[in-house]
Amino acid sequence: MSNPSKALVCIPKRLPQTLWKQAHERAFQIEPKNHAQLNRMLSADPKLNLSPAHLAVVTGRTWPKSGKIFRVGFLDTQDAALKARILSHMNAWRKTANVRFVEASDPEVRIARVDGKDGGYWSYLGTEILEIDKQAQTMNLEGFTMATEDSEFHRVVRHETGHTLGFPHEHMRRELVNRIDREKAITAFMASQHWTRDEVIAQVLTPIEEADIQGTSFSDEDSIM
Repeated sequence: MSNPSKALVCIPKRLPQTLWKQAHERAFQIEPKNHAQLNRMLSADPKLNLSPAHLAVVTGRTWPKSGKIFRVGFLDTQDAALKARILSHMNAWRKTANVRFVEASDPEVRIARVDGKDGGYWSYLGTEILEIDKQAQTMNLEGFTMATEDSEFHRVVRHETGHTLGFPHEHMRRELVNRIDREKAITAFMASQHWTRDEVIAQVLTPIEEADIQGTSFSDEDSIM
């Protein structure tokens, strides 16, 4: 169960560096448009020699716009009501995206509810879920049970599903990042999440490049992301 003394916030899970190169290659194979930012950089400087680390940053992780059915598995519960409730919130994305989430064997999306080192609320980003060992979760919903308030299912499950679809945090738009009191944010997240200063800067204070934003051209303070 989650620790009530620590506020849980979403932290998109980062792949180990050893998987960055293959994640970059697979993302491009799945959806060539994931190379858009890289192509822009190469057009500006054809001699540019990017390291695997740079490739990991500049390659998108979105799925084909033609749509996708995601196979979902639950690693630590057989509660049919809980699974159905989680899936119903995941499938709320069907209202705006050509996707569907179904429980199935050999799942691509694997959900667990663990705490501790691998706890909290998180998901790997987009196509990166395909790089994860099939015995490990790709999404974590720490402490979720049928007793969890529906507002939390709405807030957390739909948000983490957005990351599974490849969407970053809405607050990473430059317009919104610029409103944040930098030092107050660093102090607050270092205290509540035990992050380093650099981790707060990376997770909260480094904006997405405007050219890489897909979707609305304006920031949405009410976005589920």
